[in-house]
Amino acid sequence: MIPTQVKVLSTQAVSPYIISIGDDGLLYLRVTTEVEETVERSMKLVEVIGEMVNYEKVPLLCKFDEFASPPKENRDFWAKKDSCPYTSAEAFIVDSLAMKLIYNFYLLINKPQRNTKMFTTIEDARKWLKTFL
Repeated sequence: MIPTQVKVLSTQAVSPYIISIGDDGLLYLRVTTEVEETVERSMKLVEVIGEMVNYEKVPLLCKFDEFASPPKENRDFWAKKDSCPYTSAEAFIVDSLAMKLIYNFYLLINKPQRNTKMFTTIEDARKWLKTFL
């Protein structure tokens, strides 16, 4: 998911999450199917993100692996402004109809309290996220 021209400065794993920071100033989050997502695991991820970005706000690009899907509790948690004080904006890559439906639901029902958009390409997402640097 991280473009080849981006140098990865640091990577941490908090199962089911793999979070990397690139030299382009963006965070890259991959959600795997390794274990089920929970609010507790998301809270641990937020702690790791804070440490990685020195407790500053940065834009986040997120992609779920095939068959990974955020449970309702995580969508409710993540939509809150205070759930992750270290992300200035969030872009989600959607590459299936199922994920598009989930994110449309997330945007319309959960109404995330941070700038949030979905994209079909990483480059479009990166271009939008860079406006938050």
